[in-house]
Amino acid sequence: MHSFIKIALLIVFIVNSFVSFTQSEQDKRLALNYYNQGEFKKALTYYQRIYAASPSFHNFTYTFNCYTELELYKDAEKLAKKYQRKNATELRAFVYLGKVYELEDNTVKANEFYNKAINNIDNNTRSNRISALALLFERENKLQYAVDTYLKANQFARGNPYMYNRKIAQLYNRQGKTELMIETLLNLVDVNEGFLMQTQSGLNNSIDFNEEPKKVELLKKELLKRVQTNPNKPVYNELLAWFFTQKGDFRSALVQLKALDKREKGEGERVYDLGNTCFNNEEYDIAIEAYDYIIGLTSDSRYYRAAKSNRLKTLKKKITSGRNYTQEEVLSLKEDYENTLKDLGKNSYSIQLIKELANLNAYYINDPQAARLLLEDALKFPRLNSKERAKVKIQLADVLVIQNEVWDASLYYMQVEKNFKEDPIGHEAKYKNAKIYYYTGDFDWAKAQLDVLKASTSKLIANNAMELSLLITSNTGLDTTIKPMQLFSSADLLIEQHLYTKALAKFDTLNKLFPYHSLEDEILWKKHTIERKKGNIDAAIGYLEKIATNYNEDVLADNALYELGIIHETLKKEREKAAEYYKKLLFEYPGSLFLVEARKRYRAITN
Repeated sequence: MHSFIKIALLIVFIVNSFVSFTQSEQDKRLALNYYNQGEFKKALTYYQRIYAASPSFHNFTYTFNCYTELELYKDAEKLAKKYQRKNATELRAFVYLGKVYELEDNTVKANEFYNKAINNIDNNTRSNRISALALLFERENKLQYAVDTYLKANQFARGNPYMYNRKIAQLYNRQGKTELMIETLLNLVDVNEGFLMQTQSGLNNSIDFNEEPKKVELLKKELLKRVQTNPNKPVYNELLAWFFTQKGDFRSALVQLKALDKREKGEGERVYDLGNTCFNNEEYDIAIEAYDYIIGLTSDSRYYRAAKSNRLKTLKKKITSGRNYTQEEVLSLKEDYENTLKDLGKNSYSIQLIKELANLNAYYINDPQAARLLLEDALKFPRLNSKERAKVKIQLADVLVIQNEVWDASLYYMQVEKNFKEDPIGHEAKYKNAKIYYYTGDFDWAKAQLDVLKASTSKLIANNAMELSLLITSNTGLDTTIKPMQLFSSADLLIEQHLYTKALAKFDTLNKLFPYHSLEDEILWKKHTIERKKGNIDAAIGYLEKIATNYNEDVLADNALYELGIIHETLKKEREKAAEYYKKLLFEYPGSLFLVEARKRYRAITN
């Protein structure tokens, strides 16, 4: 009997608890619904009950806001005072009290409580309380009080009197107090040079180096002042060099970093990094100067080998990209490569130099045999890892294609494909092998291999395979002869061999023999490619304009518009013109593969 009573009571308790829980949840939903609809009187009825049952800060806030919206300021004041007494560490309660007095036009008393919230910060105040208080001031658009919160918190930050400086700097920036923002961030490295990256990040987020010249000038002025007044703090020289890099003034950055390296008797690490940055920004002359500085230090430097290699890579890029080059220039470059390899030795550690020299011989000096010998010798290096060996095989196969030994090339491609079936390098080999069949006119076999590659994990290879497969399908299925496609693919091979004049002649022959063929837009695209490689940008633009205008319903129209945008944005430095092409692509070709990138570039230009 007693057991039965206990069970019955337990069931009653559970049911009541469930009903109570359900009612509470229903009250919360109704309260929030009324609140969001601006029916504060109805919402208050529920929030008073909710807050009485659960006096959390969240429930306090909603109840308080209902009172103030209904102009029941005395009730709001009473609620805030009671909450503050019960929650002494919750500094935000003072802000709500201040808000009541401000609503009653008692500014003096309001400010008194805002300051009281800040003045109550001490050694025992947790960081989350500080951040919550500052954030509340921000939401109330009281930015200076938010600043004062963090300034007061800095006084109690153990071991770091500038703990909240990044947040303070952000607030100064929002207030338009640029000089204070800069000073606050620079003070970070003044106390600890380990905050260099944080300082750089803060400055980068606060200053647009392209669009805010006044801020840029103020930063330069402050950095120069600190360099002069703190000669024993090299971090300011490093920041000044970083500043010049952000502005694109790489030569001034190099001057700063070289001077800093000499003062510290370093190995040129910062100068080496700048050289790499210059290379990536196509500032080849300054990159070469940076690498030359490191090479001139000592051959024992840990950056010596890398500097020698990168110097040659940069020189090669300077000579061969974007302009016509002389035979004397490339022969001189070849000699530089050979002398460097004598210095560093031909082994697995210098494989990148060997591959670059092979590329130079094959495509720029027209000596594929020399390239072949270099690569065949490289395959014999005992310490060459399997991935690097595969890369050498692919490059050797590329050279064999130039020498018209296409089936030997195919054998190397197949070896790599077999050993790296699920790896992008294996997919690359399979794609290049398919192109051999394309070059030689076996379009059915080429297409079969390309269709498999459409599912490649490498987006580039998948897209290239899809485009070439589509090209073959579009230009062999309906014609009675495949002769036009054979002429086109053989001309394409000549482009791969950098035999541009012969390629152009073959394309012209195709146009004469088969006028109005479906390959006309493809021929224009290939001619644009040749002119880009030769550095004839205006001629390349002319071909792309013809595609966009005369073949606007064909598959290459969106490609042409995107390339026109890229050329005008990056090479011609005509951003508004570039935006026109991106906009045309966005509106007229919504299914384009370039849609996402075009939209991103368009927004970057127009915002």
